Amino acid sequence: MNVHKSCSSLPIYNFYKIIESYDYKYMVIGYNDLIDDDPEIDEKECFDYFEDIITEYGEITSNSEVLLNVLKQIDIVNLQYELDCIINILEIVKETEDLETLLLLKHFGINIDFKKNIENQINNVAKRVKSLRNKIKIKKAKYSTRFKDNNEKVKIALDKEDLMLEIGLDLGREIDIRTTTVKRWVNLISASKEKNKQYEKLKS
Repeated sequence: MNVHKSCSSLPIYNFYKIIESYDYKYMVIGYNDLIDDDPEIDEKECFDYFEDIITEYGEITSNSEVLLNVLKQIDIVNLQYELDCIINILEIVKETEDLETLLLLKHFGINIDFKKNIENQINNVAKRVKSLRNKIKIKKAKYSTRFKDNNEKVKIALDKEDLMLEIGLDLGREIDIRTTTVKRWVNLISASKEKNKQYEKLKS
């Protein structure tokens, strides 16, 4: 699976879709949500590369809202990672009966005392799993609710900005937001602003 790794590769359409929905299938190179089935992805790998893209994006623009949204995604991904690891550890212990594997839970702030009742401690870990699931579910619901109404607004804003760029830069062609990269999009906006400044200078 090949994924986008920079603003020079990721299309602006995919960029905003990820921000809207924290759905990292849009990181897959060549993926088209109009015609393709959802690809299988390594969400952690995609997320790590998207973090790099956001860092790069922050270097070429000043968009605090985008960075804030990504921080919310980071929180959810970290909680999901913790949940998956704890579940895997419990499954290994169940299959192998190797209680020492429980020591790995220390990475997540869970200390197992072999001098105390192990079954009770495992039950407490199971409660932690349930709590994590609920926390992730709530955070995802809040995130989705907040941006549900914004999804169409973002699309409208993107289409409107697209049109303004086409007119302002006299491109004579439509800008394809599904293929135009994030970096080129930022450069087009910068060029449009510069052209407007020059026009205002000529007017005065």
